Amino acid sequence: MKLRELAIHINALSHKLARATDSNIAITADRARLSSHVSLLEAHYAERERAAQAETISRELEVANLKESVRALTDQVSALGSEMDLILRSTIWRSTSILRRAGHRVPQLARITRQALKLVKWTLNFEFQQRLGETIANRRRLREEESAAAQIQLPRLVFDQRTGLCEPVEPTSNEAAAWPRERPLVSVVIVSFNYGHFVAEAVDSVLAQTFDDLEVIVVEGGSTHPASREQTLALTRPKTKVVVQTEPHQVGANRNFGISKARGKYICCLDADDLLKPTYIEKAVFLLETYGYDIVSSAMQQFGSSDEKVGILGEPVLADMLEGNHVLTCAVFRRSLWEKAGGYRDTDRTVTGHVYEDWLFWSQLSAMGARIHNMANDHLFLYRRHGPSLSTQTDLHGMSVHRKLIRQALGDLVTPAALRTSRLAAAAGRRPENAATNFLRRASKARAAPAILLALPFTLIGGAERLLSGIVAHLTKQGWRVTVITSIEAGREHGDSTGWFGQATAEIFHLPRFLAADRWPDFVNYLILSRETDVVWIAGSAFMYSLLPSIRAAFPKVRVADLLFNTVGHTKNNRKYAHLIDVNFVENKEVLQFLLEAGESQDRVRLIASGIDLHDYLPRPRDGSVIDHLNATPDELIVGFSGRWSEEKDPLAFIEIARKSLHLPILFVMTGAGALRPEIESAVASADLGNRFHLIGDVEDVRPWVSSYDVLVLPSRLDGRPVVVLEALALGVPVIASSVGGLPELVRDGVNGFLCQPRMLDEFVDRLTKLALDREVLQRMKEAARRSAERNLDARKMLCSYEQGLKALIESANPREQSASLAD
Repeated sequence: MKLRELAIHINALSHKLARATDSNIAITADRARLSSHVSLLEAHYAERERAAQAETISRELEVANLKESVRALTDQVSALGSEMDLILRSTIWRSTSILRRAGHRVPQLARITRQALKLVKWTLNFEFQQRLGETIANRRRLREEESAAAQIQLPRLVFDQRTGLCEPVEPTSNEAAAWPRERPLVSVVIVSFNYGHFVAEAVDSVLAQTFDDLEVIVVEGGSTHPASREQTLALTRPKTKVVVQTEPHQVGANRNFGISKARGKYICCLDADDLLKPTYIEKAVFLLETYGYDIVSSAMQQFGSSDEKVGILGEPVLADMLEGNHVLTCAVFRRSLWEKAGGYRDTDRTVTGHVYEDWLFWSQLSAMGARIHNMANDHLFLYRRHGPSLSTQTDLHGMSVHRKLIRQALGDLVTPAALRTSRLAAAAGRRPENAATNFLRRASKARAAPAILLALPFTLIGGAERLLSGIVAHLTKQGWRVTVITSIEAGREHGDSTGWFGQATAEIFHLPRFLAADRWPDFVNYLILSRETDVVWIAGSAFMYSLLPSIRAAFPKVRVADLLFNTVGHTKNNRKYAHLIDVNFVENKEVLQFLLEAGESQDRVRLIASGIDLHDYLPRPRDGSVIDHLNATPDELIVGFSGRWSEEKDPLAFIEIARKSLHLPILFVMTGAGALRPEIESAVASADLGNRFHLIGDVEDVRPWVSSYDVLVLPSRLDGRPVVVLEALALGVPVIASSVGGLPELVRDGVNGFLCQPRMLDEFVDRLTKLALDREVLQRMKEAARRSAERNLDARKMLCSYEQGLKALIESANPREQSASLAD
C-alpha cells in the first residue's frame, strides 16, 4: 500500500517536474524573445540617436555659417558706418558744405574746384611740374587727334560686284514664316587670308557645336602665301564648302563674299585663327529665336600666347556702340539685316588708316534698330594670340579718331530718334510667335538612344563630381545622350570639374553664365523638347526640384530620378517633392533607412553602392614627383587629407590632428579646394608645423598623391560614401575616418583602417600612433585595404546598376509600374 502511494506520489512529482521543466523552457524562450526585442530596441534607439546627432551637427553647421555671415556683414556695416560717421563729423566735411551745395547747383564750379584741389595735391606731393606737363601733352595729343579726324572724310563706298553682294537669298522678307527645312538655320563664314594652317581647326570647332543645323562657308580670301592657299583649298569636311577669291581682298569684302553664298537665316563670321566653344551657336540661336534679339555674342577667352579672359557689356545700345565696339567678331546675327545694311564696309586704309569694319557694321545695325545681347559671363569665343594683328596694333590716330570716323560713316543714321529707339528696343521684350516650332525642329536630332538631363547645383572639385562624371562617361559610351546643367556659379576657390564631364559630353550648360534666372525655365523646357528627354536626373539641384511641378505638368512622360548622398541638405527638397520623383538612387544604407523611415516605399528606392575602377587604381610605389616635392624619407609616414575644404569634411580637424602628432615621424599633406581655404591657411600658420605639413591645394589628378599616402585621414562631421576613400582602399591605403554616413560600410575597424567618433581628435591621434609605431600592422592593413576593394568596390557593378535602373525607369509606361521592375 505504501509502495503504491509512494509510486503515485513519485508520479505526481514527475508531472510537476515536467510542468516545471516546460515552464522553464517557456521562460527561457520568453527571455530570449525579450532579449531580442531589447536588442532591436537598442539598435533602433542607437540609429535614432545617430540620426539625431547628424541632424544636430547639420543644424550647428548651418547656424554657424549664418552667424559667420551675419557677423561679417555686421562688421562691414559697422566699419562703413564708423568711417562715414568720422567723415560727416570731420571739420573738412562741415567746412566744405557750402562748396558742395554750390557744386550740385553749378556743375562747372564743381569741375573747377576739383581741378584746383588736384593742383594743390600735386604741389604737396612735389609732382606739380611732372603732372602738369603730362596733362598739357595729353590735351595737345587729343586736339591733334580730333583735328586729324575732322579732316578725314570717309569715301562713299561702293562694293565690288565680284563679292556677289547683290545676290539675296529668298525668302528673307517674312522671317515669321518657318525657315525652309532644306536650308540650314545657321551659316558660319570663316575667312582665311594666309591662315590656311589654322583653318581646319576653326572648321572643326564649328562642326563640334551642340547645335548642328548649320553649314560652313570657308572663304579663301586671296592669300599671298601659296602654301596657305593650298591648305585651304585642300580642306574637306562635312557640311563645308570652300569658295575662292582670285585676288586679295579686305576682310569685309571676304565676309560679304562668303555671306552671299550662305543659305542660313543666321550668320556667324569667324576668323580662321579663332575657335568657338561647343555650346556657343546653340545658346546664341536660342536667344535669337526665343527672345527676338538680332545680334548675339559672348565674352572672350584668349589662348596661345595669352590666357586672359575679356568681359563684355551685356546689352549695348547705339550710344554704347558709338563709344566702343561691344560686339565680338563671331556674333550670330540675322542675314536679313546684313542685306538691309548693304553688308560690311571696308575703308581705304591709305586715306583713313584701319577702321574696324565689324565695329562699323554692328554700329550701323544698331542705328537701324537691331537689339544686341551679349552672354557677358560666358567666355565662348576663343581668340588666338600669336603676335600683332589689325585688332591688336595701336592705330596711328587712336580710339577717339575711330569713334569720329565711325560716327561720320554712319551719317544721318545717328539721330536723337535712333538713340531713343535703340534704348527702348533694348528694354522691350520680344518673343517671336513661331520660335518654339521653328527652333525646336532644327535643334532636335533623330532618336538613337535614351536621353538624360542631369541637373547639378555646380561642378566643383569633389568626390560627388568624380562619381557622376564617371557615370556620365559610362552612359555616353553605351550610346546615351547626356546633357548637364548647373544652376550655381561657385567661386574659383572651389575648383572646376567641368572638364571631367566634358570628356564624355559637350552638352554642358552653366545657366548663370549665359541666362538671367527668370529665363532658366525656358531653356530647361527647350532642352527637354529638343533632346526628347527621357529622364530628368537631379543630383542636388535646388532649382530643378522647384521646377518639378511644371515639368511633370508639361511633360507627363518624362521620368524623374533623384540621387542622394547623405541624410541632410537636399533630403528636405527630396521629401517636399517626393510625389513627383519616380525613383531615388542612394549609395549607402544610412540614406536608404532614412527614406524608408520618412515614409518612402521600398520599391521606389534603389541602393547602388559606389565603386571604383580597380584597373586604374592599382597599388603602386610612392610617386617620385610627390616624394621630391615633400622631400620625404623612406622612414617617414605620409598621412594625407584629400577632399573638399568644407565644414562637413572638417579639414581644420586634420590640421589639429597633425599638431597633436608632431612627436611622430609623419609628414602631413592636404590636397583639395573649397571655401575654407582662408581659415585653413591661417590654421596651418598658427599651428607652426614647419616642414612637417604641406598644404598642396587643388590638384588635377589626385592619384599620385593618394597612392603616395601611407594613411588617408578623413575626420568628417557628415559624409556619404566618399570617392576618395574608395580610391584609397583600391590603391592599398588604409583609412582612418569618422564613423558617419556610409563610412562604416567601407572601413572595417581594425582591418582596413579605423573608425573614430567625429570631433574626437585624440582617437584619431591614438590610431595614427599605433600605425606609426607598428609597421607590421600598417602593412597588414594595406593588404586588407586592397582586398576589401576587390571584394566590394568594383565600379563595373555600380555602372551597370545605374544603367539598368535608368533603363527600367524609361521602359515603364507608368511611374508606378517602374517600381516593380526596379524591385526585381
